[in-house]
Amino acid sequence: MRCRSVPCASRGRTRTRPNTLTLLIVLVGTAACARPVAVSRYALSAREVTARLPRATSALAESCRRAQSYRLRRTGPPWYEEDSTRAACAGRDSALREVLRANRALANYFGALSALAGSKTAEVGARVDQLGDAASSAGPFDGSQVRAIGALAKFAASRATSGYQRSKLREAIASENVNVQTITVAIHQVIDRDFASYVAGDDAAATRFYRSVLTEGAGHEPLAAIIARNDYDARHEASGAQADALRSLARAIDAIGRGHQQLFDARNHLGAKELLNGIVGMARELDGAMARIDKAF
Repeated sequence: MRCRSVPCASRGRTRTRPNTLTLLIVLVGTAACARPVAVSRYALSAREVTARLPRATSALAESCRRAQSYRLRRTGPPWYEEDSTRAACAGRDSALREVLRANRALANYFGALSALAGSKTAEVGARVDQLGDAASSAGPFDGSQVRAIGALAKFAASRATSGYQRSKLREAIASENVNVQTITVAIHQVIDRDFASYVAGDDAAATRFYRSVLTEGAGHEPLAAIIARNDYDARHEASGAQADALRSLARAIDAIGRGHQQLFDARNHLGAKELLNGIVGMARELDGAMARIDKAF
């Protein structure tokens, strides 16, 4: 179908910044043009959200090593190697790697979906990251979740360079919705349960360490005690900000799943006004979440 009020060529001028999503969709005049743009921009925003998760996992890995260093300073030998903290955090590091593998499969799927919906597929597809290994062990996920990760990863690898066709776009949304829902639910649960527990545990370890140091040394070194308390206050505040950001990230992952479900429910009517309005609202929700996450990580 040809666009009547806005030239179809305008679809090719894409931008990847999520905060331009609402404006770009509104500028597209007709449902015929809006159809691929709405899907493409939703997919790009979803992929931008997945880009925030590695920052969070990196911060959590560093936080674990810092918390273990508090323990070693109080109970260990006068000198310890960095390997000691890494060994103590091996379990968390392994779990974080599995989450990143699942997240990478999700990110690559949305890159492929954007390519299917884009009018200049070669340009978009060239920016889609090559697929990494799918999750090879369960980690924090059960068997069905691991299978969904592998299936979505396989889809992303095979479709990343395909050209846009409406039937293929509908097929992609229809065939992968179950996998998208499974993975977004799994990642949401891990962030909401495990990541939140990591932050709370590390903050508690810092509190115990600083409290004991201040209790023992405040009378002898009052200036050092003030510096130590200021340092603790800053770390405690940062932990609170990270906890808030993780809640935002969990909600954003959940929103990605809800957005894809909207596409699935409307897969035969992707140009419907109701869907377009829903995608605009979803874009605003994801933009707000990303802004909050960026302040903490």
